[in-house]
Amino acid sequence: MPESRDAGLILNLNLLPGGTAKGSWRLDDRDPSWFVSHHHYVEAAQIAERGKFQAVFLADTPAWDDAYWHHPWRALTPFIALTAIAARTDRVGLIGTASTSYNDPFNLARQVASLDLVSDGRAAWNYVVTAGDRPARNFSRAQADPKDERYARAEEFVDAVVALWEAWEPDPIAGDRTVGDYLRPGAIRPAAFAGERIQVAGEPLVPPSPQGRPLLVQAGASERGIALAARTADAVYTHQTEIDDGVVYRNLLRGKAANAGRDPHTLKVLPGFFVVIGDTETAARQRHQELTEATPDAVRLSFFARQLGIPVSEFHIDRPLPFDLIAKAEISRTAASELDRLLDAAARDNLTAREVLALRHNGTQHVSVIGTPEQVADTITAWYLAGAADGFNLHVASSPSVLTDFVDHVVPLLQAGGVFHHDYEGTTLREHYGLAPHRLSAGVLSS
Repeated sequence: MPESRDAGLILNLNLLPGGTAKGSWRLDDRDPSWFVSHHHYVEAAQIAERGKFQAVFLADTPAWDDAYWHHPWRALTPFIALTAIAARTDRVGLIGTASTSYNDPFNLARQVASLDLVSDGRAAWNYVVTAGDRPARNFSRAQADPKDERYARAEEFVDAVVALWEAWEPDPIAGDRTVGDYLRPGAIRPAAFAGERIQVAGEPLVPPSPQGRPLLVQAGASERGIALAARTADAVYTHQTEIDDGVVYRNLLRGKAANAGRDPHTLKVLPGFFVVIGDTETAARQRHQELTEATPDAVRLSFFARQLGIPVSEFHIDRPLPFDLIAKAEISRTAASELDRLLDAAARDNLTAREVLALRHNGTQHVSVIGTPEQVADTITAWYLAGAADGFNLHVASSPSVLTDFVDHVVPLLQAGGVFHHDYEGTTLREHYGLAPHRLSAGVLSS
């Protein structure tokens, strides 16, 4: 069986509480506590499943942000929230985030494999390398490790998790009532991973799901992050905003995957996609303006500061940007094109932070459409057919309202255009992505 087939356009939903517009909860008449509950996530996931989305995705930040005083935040740990979703959905995939910086490989491997088993093979782990001193202080650290050290740990961490998942043989349960053997002889071997930073020598506890093992998803944009993704990831989240840049980046990743000995078609590239929908473009822009005005300046400034890797305390809304600190910051290179244009304009015209925020199209660094369902579908189709993306990680400005509009009005257009499926063809996330069931291989990395 081939390792990959063309599954058509892939759509993931980013489960942002209330949506990308941080003030959207103020325009909703429900109890505000709804937006930090598992009920909100389940509602959004069920809408996504009705729209035949391949997966829902839940990010995570292991530290408090002062902007949380003003908007809903991801309060639940991802794999708890996704387990609640698994119980209330049947097909949609479940992608959860966990840091390689502040977790243990054995516990993390067990958590993800548990979700994969209870969901009948719908789980994936989005592995991230966590920067910043504020998260570090929550884990008995005075400050974050240097970037090179964080990535060195991440590389070993991912390999250790995969070694645990790979310690199983296929179909391990014999269930022989006659002799009393529950497991087949040789069905499991101790994982033996020995790195400089991480050592794991033991048996995993969760047997494999119908898809073999969970998928790996990654969003790192540094040179080391790209190399790790090319070697290990099944899907990569990216931040290109122009089709030509998307084509170049997708070809780069797939080329590196081929150099790592992989079938490059097994690596799915999924840029972010921000959307606000209206019956007309004017109506969509008015809706976007209302959502923007509902978001306090402090929230928008905090998000901008976080993108630049600088404490928000170093910014003042009515003063020029702190360029001395920006020059030293770690900026995600896949997001840099959009940020660089803003920073160039700010430096050239001596703009205040408020003026810079006013220039931002939507407050994100993703492909974006503020317009009609036809405009949204046309943009998605153009990227997909140009080979700039295998699909998108959807960021809706307001959830569930914009998500419902997308499912009801954009999905039918994509289906009519022949780029998106009319129904699920399988039950596992690997099948949704057009990937063959994973072949367990005794500790060897393979996808």
